Amino acid sequence: MSSAKICSRCVMDTSEKIIDFDENGHCCYCREAIKRLEAGEWNRHGEAELKAVFDRMKAECAGRKYDCIIGISGGVDSSYVAYIAHRYGVRMLGVHVDAGWNTPVSENNIQKLCEKYGVDLVVEKVPLDEMMDLQRAYFISGVPNQDVPQDHAFFAVLYRYAIEHGITWILEGRNFSSESILGRGLRFDPKDSVNLLDIHAKFGRIPLKKFPIMDEKTFYEDIPRKKQFQVFSPLDLIDYNKFEAIKILHADCGFEYYGGKHLESRFTKLYQNYILPQKFHCDKRRAHLSSLIVAGQLSREDALAELARPPYGDPAELEMDIRYFIEKVGLTREEFDRIMQEEPREHTDFKVNKYYRRSKLLKNPWVRFVLSVPGIGWGKRILKRWF
Repeated sequence: MSSAKICSRCVMDTSEKIIDFDENGHCCYCREAIKRLEAGEWNRHGEAELKAVFDRMKAECAGRKYDCIIGISGGVDSSYVAYIAHRYGVRMLGVHVDAGWNTPVSENNIQKLCEKYGVDLVVEKVPLDEMMDLQRAYFISGVPNQDVPQDHAFFAVLYRYAIEHGITWILEGRNFSSESILGRGLRFDPKDSVNLLDIHAKFGRIPLKKFPIMDEKTFYEDIPRKKQFQVFSPLDLIDYNKFEAIKILHADCGFEYYGGKHLESRFTKLYQNYILPQKFHCDKRRAHLSSLIVAGQLSREDALAELARPPYGDPAELEMDIRYFIEKVGLTREEFDRIMQEEPREHTDFKVNKYYRRSKLLKNPWVRFVLSVPGIGWGKRILKRWF
């Protein structure tokens, strides 16, 4: 890790499986992010557009109980979206998926912001035995995206509520400011139910009877084709600064920060701060800090200083989080340590859905040529049938 080559502009390095550098030592991640920034993906002064979208939303939903639905995690991004939407008089149905990893801080944040901003809250509790069996299966499998069980449940429940209640707008906390850079080497789509079910079939111990699973056809075909809802990211139309957002939320509704990006989940805290660095040699802080550098909200020197500090500053806290995890999923400490030492696997070592296979196939130059030539209908039909 110490010999890794590091970008001269951000802090991404060769611990990423997929990375390259130009003649100035700038990595592909910050180069691409800056191009997107210059193309207008983030409009810091987009208040007029933001108001126009909210006005349209309210006009379209007049006569209904809600203008939109929003996933509430107790984290900064979704909380600030609720704060912004409330300022514009938007009526929100909040959905929180309790996957068994909530922290007291996140739960208190959810309660405070929903009361302050008039969000009607629905809490969906994932069956704890099934959730922990699936989380255990993922840990044993050794695939890199260990957050899939939580994330798949979040998407499935949120989309289901939107469809069932006829809500045509979803507000999300995704934003350019803190998420313009995401490492490609270890990412995998949490919506892939085929991959999820195959991993569980190989390593799970009990059937998933009530775990919220959304099938691939619904995710990738039905929802886009029927245009059942629009997903809107308000934070990309304001001068969003996470550090300032924390201060504003604290003063306005008593919001408390929990120490890092996505660390409102006890499992995600252990996963990002220990499992990823130790087993997969990936410090996810690099992508977040690099995003803030691109956004002009953090200096490279401060980012390097942050990376010089261990993710877990207190060994006792790490030990407590490991114990909490293994007790919940049903592992011994010896089993945990052994699995941490095993070679990682790829998600593609297990079954993947046809949409993933198709996306990979479409990156093949020969396939792109076949699809671009008029009159080769047979080739297109074969490709569609196979994939």
